[in-house]
Amino acid sequence: MLPTFSAYGDSVLVSRYYRRGRGIKVGDVVTFDSVDEPGAKVIKRVLGMEGDYVMMGSPRESMSDKMLQVPKGHCWVVGDNLLWSKDSRHFGPLPMALIKGKVIAKVLPWSERQWTENILTPIDEH
Repeated sequence: MLPTFSAYGDSVLVSRYYRRGRGIKVGDVVTFDSVDEPGAKVIKRVLGMEGDYVMMGSPRESMSDKMLQVPKGHCWVVGDNLLWSKDSRHFGPLPMALIKGKVIAKVLPWSERQWTENILTPIDEH
């Protein structure tokens, strides 16, 4: 999640109200257990919700133009550092039931404390 969060030394405040994806929307930062590293916690940004179409690859990749519709009960998550992030582009749509909570603030280091913002806004379809 660089540059938003450092891999080491940052502490975040997580609201468990959003467990299992309750109230999660595009742009929110969520935490869940790693899909391929048992016991590791992961923080990623939600890029698509069920029914949304998302790009399967990264910009400048051969499969970047392929689209996928996020299945029911799932979301599409990506890291803020697209070139190095291991996310839905690698392990597929994330089941909403695996979400442990929503990151609502960065609390440490103290000099960088801030509330997290939903920097993405869905496109109005009307």
